[in-house]
Amino acid sequence: MKIRLWTGWIARITGIAIVVLFLPFYFGYGNPLPFLNPDYTAHDNAWLTAFPFIFIGFILGWWYPRIGGYMVVLAIVGAQLVTFIIGYGLVILMLAPLLVGVLFIVSEGKRGEMPEG
Repeated sequence: MKIRLWTGWIARITGIAIVVLFLPFYFGYGNPLPFLNPDYTAHDNAWLTAFPFIFIGFILGWWYPRIGGYMVVLAIVGAQLVTFIIGYGLVILMLAPLLVGVLFIVSEGKRGEMPEG
């Protein structure tokens, strides 16, 4: 049970660190709304669509780890799939937030199981 507790706290702290570090880059992109700028490629639009879900998932993961983790994992897998299909390949940097999203899901445990302590 201690491993699950540690996993949850590692996921929370790392998730908030990712939000704090990457949110300025997201807004620094210029116009972070996807599909508005005709110069944006499909790669840009895929990730600009995924990032809000990733940020919200990390914040939501503090109270609802399973929901937040699934939001992060599905957003990253979806954007990775789009970029892989259009020929950009995998964005290796996004494997770190993907791992944190998985940690949120794993830290929750089985449905209905009450944590000790």
